[in-house]
Amino acid sequence: MPRIVDHDAQRAELLAKAFEIFADRGYAATSMRALATGLGVSTGTLYHYFDGKDDIFEQMVLWTSQRDVTDALTVVADGGADEPLEAVFSWVRSNETYLQRRILLAFDFKRHRKDAAGRALIEEAAKLYRDTFADIVGSRGAAWSLMVGMLTQGLLQGGGVDFDEHLGVLRGLARLDKS
Repeated sequence: MPRIVDHDAQRAELLAKAFEIFADRGYAATSMRALATGLGVSTGTLYHYFDGKDDIFEQMVLWTSQRDVTDALTVVADGGADEPLEAVFSWVRSNETYLQRRILLAFDFKRHRKDAAGRALIEEAAKLYRDTFADIVGSRGAAWSLMVGMLTQGLLQGGGVDFDEHLGVLRGLARLDKS
């Protein structure tokens, strides 16, 4: 009897695992063969689900971005509405390395794909994060920009990010914004 495959679940699993391969190797250095090997499938299987490397990358960026904001919203909902900024920071803190790898991969992609579709992909993903976090903390996107800067600072300086200091600064800015 033939095996019944849930194509949506299989596609999602491939996209989730593809992030690690792209993040480890970089966008330009990742080929369909490298993806197939890393994912433990044949290149034929990849072409069954995707049109090629760019299609995998584009779907991976959008799928993981949506997954990320859903996870963040869950953390915020579980933490209660009393301190949404703290809940967002908790999510960012627990995903620091992953988010830094996303930032590096976005920069790498933009360096190699300068076309309008490439720019639009990264802008769409960034907008999803920015708008979601703006809705949570009411900052019109500034909180997410500051978090990206904080994560980038951690990359450039090495070592960890002082989340408590950054959270205090954002709270202070929020108080100034209300006055």
